[in-house]
Amino acid sequence: MMKVSIFRSGVAVLLSVVILNTTVFPQTQLERQRYGRQDFPRSGEKYITDEFGVIRMWVNVWGHVNKPGSHMVYDGIDLVTLLSVAGGNKTGANLKKVRIFRKEPDKNGKMMYVINMEKFLKTGDRSDFVEVLPNDTYIIPQKVSSFVLSRAGLFNTFLSMVNIYLQILIYSQRI
Repeated sequence: MMKVSIFRSGVAVLLSVVILNTTVFPQTQLERQRYGRQDFPRSGEKYITDEFGVIRMWVNVWGHVNKPGSHMVYDGIDLVTLLSVAGGNKTGANLKKVRIFRKEPDKNGKMMYVINMEKFLKTGDRSDFVEVLPNDTYIIPQKVSSFVLSRAGLFNTFLSMVNIYLQILIYSQRI
């Protein structure tokens, strides 16, 4: 009886460790090797160097992209490559007004930029690009027309419900 209870306790502890490792600490061994660290971004951290001497940094990409979130990228990455890391822009993204917010003022003393990526897409000119810095936040907005069209289904559903309600009122007054 004692052996069974010790066995059950051991199984319970093992299951607890497995559950904790997959829910609270979901990072895999491959991710730990890849990023050279045991956890995800910490506030204030600028650069991370892995065991091979590769310098990396965390940046945030929000808005109308396919994979928004915090991304670890190589130092020296450019804006186009960063957007590629974030899965590229979604259809309806307003690439004329890509906003960049710095955590700290850059060498020009600025903390915010607005970049016109459509100029790059038309000409290949990268002269308006700024250096990607650690803990930057890049926001790719959605065009107003795209937002309205994406909500058209909801508006149509609402109008259909109003129409049905009015039809019921008219029918009930005839009876």
